[in-house]
Amino acid sequence: MNKNRTQCIAVMLAVIAVGVVLCACGGRKEMGNHVIVQNELFTMTGDSIIEDSVIACCPTLDRIESNISLDRLDKLYGNVDSLRVQFVQGKPWRKRSKRPIMMPEYSSDQPMIDALYDMSAEGIADAVDGSGRFQVSHNISRLYCSIYLSLAALKPHQAMATLRSLVDRDSIIMQREGQWPVVSDHIGWATAAWEVYLTTGDRKWLSYCQHVIEKTLNINREVLLDNETGLIHGAGYTSSTPLGVRRMTWMGYNDLFACMSLGNNILTGNAYAILGDMCDELGIENDYQKDAQRIKDAINQYLWNEDKGFYSSFLYGMAYHRQAPLTDNTAQAMCVLWGIADDNRAENLIAHTPVSNLGVNVSYPTANPIEPYLAHSSWATTQALWNLAAAYVGNENALRRGLGALYRAQALYQSRGIHMKNVNTDYLGTNASDAAMILRVLMGMNFTPEGIEFAPMVPACMPGKKTYTGLNYRKSVLDLTIQGTGNDIESVTDNGIALESAFIPNDVQGNHHIIITLKQGNRSSQQVTIHRNEVILPPTPVVTWSNDSGHIMDYVKGTPYRLSINGELSAMNDSVFVLPHTEGFTEFSIEIAGKYVNGFMSKPLFNFGLTPQIAFFPHTIGLDHASVMVSVDRGGDYLIDIGYRPTGTLDVRRVSVNSHPMGTLVMASGNQLDVNGLAYSNMVAVKLLKGENSIAFDQIRLPKSFTTCEPIHIRIIKK
Repeated sequence: MNKNRTQCIAVMLAVIAVGVVLCACGGRKEMGNHVIVQNELFTMTGDSIIEDSVIACCPTLDRIESNISLDRLDKLYGNVDSLRVQFVQGKPWRKRSKRPIMMPEYSSDQPMIDALYDMSAEGIADAVDGSGRFQVSHNISRLYCSIYLSLAALKPHQAMATLRSLVDRDSIIMQREGQWPVVSDHIGWATAAWEVYLTTGDRKWLSYCQHVIEKTLNINREVLLDNETGLIHGAGYTSSTPLGVRRMTWMGYNDLFACMSLGNNILTGNAYAILGDMCDELGIENDYQKDAQRIKDAINQYLWNEDKGFYSSFLYGMAYHRQAPLTDNTAQAMCVLWGIADDNRAENLIAHTPVSNLGVNVSYPTANPIEPYLAHSSWATTQALWNLAAAYVGNENALRRGLGALYRAQALYQSRGIHMKNVNTDYLGTNASDAAMILRVLMGMNFTPEGIEFAPMVPACMPGKKTYTGLNYRKSVLDLTIQGTGNDIESVTDNGIALESAFIPNDVQGNHHIIITLKQGNRSSQQVTIHRNEVILPPTPVVTWSNDSGHIMDYVKGTPYRLSINGELSAMNDSVFVLPHTEGFTEFSIEIAGKYVNGFMSKPLFNFGLTPQIAFFPHTIGLDHASVMVSVDRGGDYLIDIGYRPTGTLDVRRVSVNSHPMGTLVMASGNQLDVNGLAYSNMVAVKLLKGENSIAFDQIRLPKSFTTCEPIHIRIIKK
């Protein structure tokens, strides 16, 4: 954290020199001159940010001045992947004399952080529409994260009204960005709803949420549960699954449903834990913590990558699941915060996951050369969760870098209204993320059913007193003061009375002034792994298959291609290759071995070994239930799928064998057709008995206008 003294003096002289011309910062007190972050790309102090010739600073607390220009951004990012990227600039932020909606106030010895909080507080107040709800973002998942981060504490009634609007017929609305169950991240509602209860103590809200979450999880269990792994199927926009799909152009909706994303499974596991806590609060006997533990165990078994020291963003593949060569840092931070990454995993994850000098990427490796804030509107949410996770494990170095990255982007871009043209900019998520740094990191507030636990973490580079006043908590109003730096609490007082622990019970009433004095405690690992874009995800090969050979259409000589046989890799050195003879069912694919990470697999070829058994689907279009009798010579593990004619709709069928549920088949349009004009659903692993077996297909009724495809036949494949 301590940099070379000469280098620091030089930087500060530059800050003052430019500040005199641009911001008149030269006359300010020296309270903000401590260096918070200094790396090869930018330097942040308590009152200024310098990046090459660009500076942002606070001449007064009512505005942030900057000389950043659109021309500079055009030169940096004007042509990305042959697509013209344009930036636009709005009105610079100026603090209003009065806020239309009361918000807690924050002050410290870091003027830049104070001004950014004021900007965020105004933005949160402005985000409430005439109905008393937050203006719903194009990405609801990020709204759920924002409510969890800070909106539940700052605007609980608005958060409550917003969440109610996202419920239909006593379950969370599923049909949003994409088609449920292919996109299935709606269960993030539970995390947001629970946080609202913790801050309000509203028992009617608690009872309402318990019913909604229970009904939604029951639907999800029926449709999304993978019996083989115990994970939940489907993609989610909290995760990097869409990025992976863009790189795997061969994937259709059926293949996407077969994915099992880290983000969805964390949100589902947390929803079960929350439902168990809600039932406990209501005095309802339940076993939901066992469901939460089951998903936690499955995540750690199937998605943790021991070699890399972090989690894969999702499993993919039809017959044999494999880990995607990406991390999902939004979900990884949740793993730390919600106890998925236990033992030493949480600390090692924060230390070893590669981040850039400009912040943590939504996913890594990233193929996007635009910096995180401008390329992904979820970046602020991801960075905020990452900062909370860094504070949780006590990695002050990671926290300091994360705070600097978040504040830099806000000061340079949001304060000037700069964003990518024709891209939805999630300022509410950014504002909620900024507010969370005060609420959850510097004040260290953690809301529980019993009350508020305090565990502040203040980096040594941010000295001085910090005050946070006017926070409404249930029947009380809290004024908070943090003195000192570190993450070890030396003393706590409430209205001048010493407390034994840093805890305020949920029945507290009236006005309370809480003073917490910190000291430096025992530190965990302070390691941070910085990447400088040297890790590039290899391209996904395009392969044309025949029965016994393959041809890599975009072959590049010298590239380390690998042939995957049921997930096992072997080297190859030509664009045309003969497939080895294998016994039984085999999945072949091609992928490229990178220096640090392999690429995604190509569209696979299935060698069935034995000719698949065919059973014709009953002609019951529009019927909810259909069943066939299938006889096999040998009992054991099989795969089944459905060949169907796409009709432009989405058909979802729950499969049962001999009355035992086995999985879900998705039939969507847009998948590649065979010579008979048929597309094929995803595959479901089933167990068949020797002799006769009854296979049932129950249609899952979807919202809106989705009906049925035209199933033609069922393939039964011996695995």
